Amino acid sequence: MNIYDDLEKLKKLLDEGAITQEEYEREKTRILSAQYTVNPAGWDLGIDEKSFVALMHASQFLSSFIAPLVMWLLFKEKSKLVDEAGKNILNFELSYFLYSLILCITCIGSVLVPVIAIAAIIFIIIAMIKAINGETWPYPLSIRILK
Repeated sequence: MNIYDDLEKLKKLLDEGAITQEEYEREKTRILSAQYTVNPAGWDLGIDEKSFVALMHASQFLSSFIAPLVMWLLFKEKSKLVDEAGKNILNFELSYFLYSLILCITCIGSVLVPVIAIAAIIFIIIAMIKAINGETWPYPLSIRILK
């Protein structure tokens, strides 16, 4: 099956009312981006771009911001997807560190810091799934420090 067959089927679903215009646009973008960003010029790591970005998100479980920072700095010039994900991860890590710090200084910190930790774990998993699908996902409540 080729890209034109996929787009034709997608258009048929839209015309039949099986999907909304928003779903159509999202899937069309996914089909087109998957076709052209699987192996961009200069990307020769032996792992596809989407898997690398998912690995960037997953590396937060091992080293907080250090591994994603190193990965981003080394490969941000080779891939727009890596650059976007790296900025999202660093914004997330910095934002949630600041939130936790402020909460620890206040009296309510001992109650809310565990809630933030659980939310962070869930958000990282969601970001990994989105990355595998080729999507970028800005973490909720992140302050856009790096743009």
